[in-house]
Amino acid sequence: MDLLKLIQSLQELIYELVVWALLLPKTLLRAVFRPDQIVQYVNTEWKKEPKAQFDEYLPPAAFFMIVAVLPAAAIAAFDSASITFAPTVTEADLFYSALAMLITMLIYLVWIEWLNKRPLRRSGLKRLFYIQCYLVASAQLIYVLLLFFVLNLLGLFTIALLGMGILIFYESFAFKDELKVGWTKGLWYAALPYLAFFLLLFLAGVAMILFFGVHPADMMGA
Repeated sequence: MDLLKLIQSLQELIYELVVWALLLPKTLLRAVFRPDQIVQYVNTEWKKEPKAQFDEYLPPAAFFMIVAVLPAAAIAAFDSASITFAPTVTEADLFYSALAMLITMLIYLVWIEWLNKRPLRRSGLKRLFYIQCYLVASAQLIYVLLLFFVLNLLGLFTIALLGMGILIFYESFAFKDELKVGWTKGLWYAALPYLAFFLLLFLAGVAMILFFGVHPADMMGA
């Protein structure tokens, strides 16, 4: 009996993997090129019964893992000295790649809920989390492609700024939908967390100079 259950479970797993492979291309195209529609797709699916949700496109969490976490882990597996690809992706690569993107998602989830003046509740965050899976994964994929193809041309710092701008662009559609504002205002709301981050860095640098006489550039050089 246990062997039969194992075979049935394996069969279901194989089936799901095949279906995911079939759904991935059209999900990728919709999420990357029509983020506004992918947001509406999540809102529509959320009204259905759980078993009937996300039948047309790849589920959000699966899309996030395949499109965002795994490519980012592969980038982390590059040997920075020889620029050769490591043959294996370690658990640490997966963990840190997922952690960085989950922190980004968490910040935007809290920010959207705070702007909407809604309490943080598990039931209320799930739909937003699904939206974030599609949007953050799309932005991360483009960032990874930039690292692969134009790193030597533009440099890491420029690509990091581009990646930030791309993420803000995708997140603007979530703010536009959630706050019922225009796209320009949604873009502004999406950019505010990064502006606050850079402001804090600037103030920290000023405080180090005024109170400790230490220039941040000197610490970086050390």
